[in-house]
Amino acid sequence: MTEAYDIATGGAFPEKAWVLTEIERMLDGETNLTMGDHCDAFEREFAAYVGREHGIVTNSCTSALETVFRTLDVRGEDVIVPVQTFAANATSVLSTGGELRFADIEPHDHNVSVESVRERISDDTAAVVVVHFAGNVCNRTAELRDLCEEHDAVLIEDCSHAHGARIDGKPAGSIGHVACFSFYATKVMTAGEGGMILTDDREFAREAAAIRNRGLDPATDDSRFEFVGSNYRLSEMAAVLGRSQLPHVDEFVAHRNDLADVYDDVLSDLADRERVRPVSPPANVRSSYWRYPLALENGRNRPRIRDRLREDGIPIDWAYDPPLHRQPFVTDRYDTDGVAPNAESAMGRHICLPIHRDLSVEDAKYIGERVDAAIREMETATANR
Repeated sequence: MTEAYDIATGGAFPEKAWVLTEIERMLDGETNLTMGDHCDAFEREFAAYVGREHGIVTNSCTSALETVFRTLDVRGEDVIVPVQTFAANATSVLSTGGELRFADIEPHDHNVSVESVRERISDDTAAVVVVHFAGNVCNRTAELRDLCEEHDAVLIEDCSHAHGARIDGKPAGSIGHVACFSFYATKVMTAGEGGMILTDDREFAREAAAIRNRGLDPATDDSRFEFVGSNYRLSEMAAVLGRSQLPHVDEFVAHRNDLADVYDDVLSDLADRERVRPVSPPANVRSSYWRYPLALENGRNRPRIRDRLREDGIPIDWAYDPPLHRQPFVTDRYDTDGVAPNAESAMGRHICLPIHRDLSVEDAKYIGERVDAAIREMETATANR
């Protein structure tokens, strides 16, 4: 693989020649199609990048989470998850026999509230999940780990948004007891599909690797199925894509930070007048900016803003609507009224601006200007009623 890569001209997939060469070798029957040398190398390389001892690659982050909860054997025990997150954080708990407990968020950064976790954690808690929303590492992660250790619980970092993100120089995924990453198509680095479990616990890694591969003991060469497992294996083709992207994660993240700086600058007047508030990371966090969330002033009609920007060819959205604790599969099982008042208020007022590798600084400036204009137009229309 080469050393240099220009995001401005290289597109979403660097190392294309190397990728095609390796895939051609697979098609010619020279290498495995699944769970071969590339998967092994991807595990080692990604674990080393984050600073963990062991990596276990899976076919999705959902599979990674399910593997972690099976390895922990959460049957009948509580798992605390924040409500601002993807459904898989809850379905993976339920599918492995755990009981969900829902934690609120801090509205200024949309990451989990320590106080909310403290109110819910007990000796029946097997694990707590911290989600680094939008790529902003939760700056309360170390405190959450200490709290978990007081109750003999495991802290799981969901780093689906946070490849290349850091806090106080430490990579996302290096603070909790276990970390899970996603390599889905929309992520900061992608393999099309895929996931990764990271840990420093050798025995945990051995069991998770077995469960990921039908329960087959990876420490032996014979067919000994030591655990009840599933087929969560990653293909070699996906591992090649992941390996090709890993050397460029920091470049991807730097580019996203450049785009975020443009948005911050263009929207600064609206922010000064408290019409909007970027959900920005604290000074000790380098965000990966999987999303650029923008909190709107109370009373703003975000569907109207979305529709207005669509006229300019600008797609915006918002993450997790309805929030996790309002999803039908949850409300069919739990009474969740009033469990997350901060999240319900904050999540209903944010939008996410486009931010990705194919976007240029000039594109970001145009988008920011159109967002600024749309909000000002709505202000004027409201004033003239």
